[in-house]
Amino acid sequence: MVLIHILCVVIVILGLMMVSVRAQDKKAEKKPAVSSETMKSMSRADIQRALKKIESNFPPPQKMGAMCYSMLPSPDSFEYVCPVDGEKVFYSQKSQAFEQMSELQSLRGMIESLRASAGEIVVALDEHKLCTKCSPGLMDAERYVTLVLQYPDGRMVRTDRVTSEDLRYLIGFFADGLSYKTFTDGRAPLKPVEGRLKQLLGEK
Repeated sequence: MVLIHILCVVIVILGLMMVSVRAQDKKAEKKPAVSSETMKSMSRADIQRALKKIESNFPPPQKMGAMCYSMLPSPDSFEYVCPVDGEKVFYSQKSQAFEQMSELQSLRGMIESLRASAGEIVVALDEHKLCTKCSPGLMDAERYVTLVLQYPDGRMVRTDRVTSEDLRYLIGFFADGLSYKTFTDGRAPLKPVEGRLKQLLGEK
């Protein structure tokens, strides 16, 4: 009788283990190669798999945002105040850095959103070339903002003359992997900009 009781217990345990394994297999089948949850601790291999997912999947349909935006008149110049030493520099419309200056506030705000979604990847804006005190002697064409990504393995990727659109691509990539939020608050697929996205991530 004791032997029969032991056999019954063993059979029940084996049955529960099989049910658990099947449930895990079903979850694994439904789970994408790289989900938005795993983006928080992405390795280089994870990023490459996510990029392949963009390449192989049919892009989601574009969702239109607001159709009408009031355009503010462009200022004649921008004043740059260095966050390191407080040095002030004025950039006029004739400067090649003018376009970067016009986006600087957007870049600074969006970099915070990117940090929140990039997890263990350290994200920063390098502005030192905009400051004449931090970077004396540079030509006007050399004054721009650089995006810096540093991966947990120490690899660093720098992208010069980064734009707010670039940051939208990256925020979308780390958020859902297939689309990004446009400046009109719509949604657009990442597949058409996959090449630029690879450059920003250091995969091209």
